[in-house]
Amino acid sequence: MDFALPEKMPPELQSRLRDEIARGQMVKAETAQSIIDAMDIEIGHLMIMLLPAAAAFARVPISGFQVGAVALGMPRGSLPGNLYFGSNMEFSGQALSFSVHGEQSATNHAWLKGETGLQALAINAAPCGYCRQFLYEITTAMSIFRILLKAEPMVLNDYSYTMHPLTYYLPDPFGPKDLNIKDRLMEKQDHGMTISTSDDLAHAALTAANASYSPYTNDFSGVALKLKNGDIYVGRYAENAAYNPSMSPLESALANLNMSQPKPATDPADYGIVAATLVENAGIKISQRSATEDVLSSVAKGVKLDYIQAI
Repeated sequence: MDFALPEKMPPELQSRLRDEIARGQMVKAETAQSIIDAMDIEIGHLMIMLLPAAAAFARVPISGFQVGAVALGMPRGSLPGNLYFGSNMEFSGQALSFSVHGEQSATNHAWLKGETGLQALAINAAPCGYCRQFLYEITTAMSIFRILLKAEPMVLNDYSYTMHPLTYYLPDPFGPKDLNIKDRLMEKQDHGMTISTSDDLAHAALTAANASYSPYTNDFSGVALKLKNGDIYVGRYAENAAYNPSMSPLESALANLNMSQPKPATDPADYGIVAATLVENAGIKISQRSATEDVLSSVAKGVKLDYIQAI
């Protein structure tokens, strides 16, 4: 993809950076450290620098307002951590409540890549209340997690930034502790559910469901999407103490798919999906089925959802 990089960045690092982004909208810790050393900058400067690239992947047929986010994963030895892109997504014909926010997308991206917490998140606009509540659920929300914003939004080639803890934006927060929940989003989960079918797509959805985060309703659910080329993308349910900021397994899967593309979509409604499976446990108080079918009808017309209850 094409996005501007500072002239100060050595050409070989520019090439390496573009290649990594094209392979999955992330920057490895080793590459990030090489850029930091070569340019004599901090990891925060690099995160701010990459926001336009993340925002380019936004799918916003309703608002036209692109949001980019860059999440910093946990440290890798002496290295700063991997960087994971996120962007906002909207679905024509669906309620606005189904939209995916850039902060959710970046967090989901890191979570699905195996991260168990975040050190920081850079965004090209201050997080809305919905996202502040969503981010408060993650493992590191009360400790090391920081929000980075560009200090001079209208000044090109200025990558200075402000940095504050999440609680600066969310004073007097409500979260898992208030509901006597010890688990946190991004902690490793294994719910041990099984299904009887041997279908590959169903088992991909089952794996996602077994790693989902649902401490309030125990609706352990996952979605798997198959594309025309045979690639499979999964998503996990990420529940929230305030309920509404929860991220559905289909939203998670669509954000995962979007963050795995080599370049931004030219048609925000064309995802190339040919099959979809939802797996969730039986005997639950809520269900992802109807919401998944509704949104799927907008992004994969004619594709019928395969619904499986696990035990």
